Amino acid sequence: MTQEFNRRTVLGGLGAIATLGPIGAIASQDVGAENRSTINFSDDLENIRARVKLAGTIEDGAVHYWSAGTIFGVTPDDTKPMLGWTNLLKMTWKDLGNGSYHCRNYDVGYFTEPGSDERVEEFKNPFTGETNYPIDIKNGPFDIVLAPGQHPHQIFGDDIWFEQPKHFRFKNKLEPDQWPMSSTGEILNLLYIDGFHGKVSDLENDDIVSAPSQVSIHHVNPWYPFFLMGKQTGVNYWHGRGVKVFDMSVVSSAMLEYVEAVVPGFLENDSPWLTRTDSYLKYKLLRKPVSK
Repeated sequence: MTQEFNRRTVLGGLGAIATLGPIGAIASQDVGAENRSTINFSDDLENIRARVKLAGTIEDGAVHYWSAGTIFGVTPDDTKPMLGWTNLLKMTWKDLGNGSYHCRNYDVGYFTEPGSDERVEEFKNPFTGETNYPIDIKNGPFDIVLAPGQHPHQIFGDDIWFEQPKHFRFKNKLEPDQWPMSSTGEILNLLYIDGFHGKVSDLENDDIVSAPSQVSIHHVNPWYPFFLMGKQTGVNYWHGRGVKVFDMSVVSSAMLEYVEAVVPGFLENDSPWLTRTDSYLKYKLLRKPVSK
């Protein structure tokens, strides 16, 4: 069973969301020993299957995560919270039949005051004192393939974490000579550490195709373009947490209303848009260069 969302239920009144039962993948439940299989995590095929069951689903279909957190600015002299963020992430999974799994990601969201889930259109940059104007989050589709192997994990009793640092290095779409305040340089270096936490007992449960999971998010990025920090020494640290969505009542009404307004059908459509986009491309299309 994979996640299926009824758009009319969302539109028919957010108060009705709380009455929905678990949606999509089967949540943790009491089962007999006959429904469990011990996992050999040192076996490459069993390792990847457990990793995908925790982060996504081993049955073709989509899962969603609702996350929120804070963007910090870190310089040699100070560390300050700059802005909050919240998003819905869609992962569409497919079993490739050779022990590998394909995942396609779509991401929508917006920025907030730290600790809030209400969208803001402007905020005061604590480093510059200037008013900045964020651009909402819309990223993807991004494709990854997870192959059999020893995916890093830690087990403490019945708790398990899968976590693997990923480094990205690519050309900046914002050329520094044309975008002096929005560009940090010709090359972008990013470090993403997204960890997925759940229960070994859920992964061993043969009745579960998508295990309950929480995600922890740690991203180290160059200054985001709309902060207008240019080449000032420092980085952004994105920190947050999220949860795999089985029941719509866990998602804030503000987020549900926003997603339905900007991307109608996002929840139930496995391909909510076709053309790839990202935050740097959106900034380049929507904004004009700013000089000091």
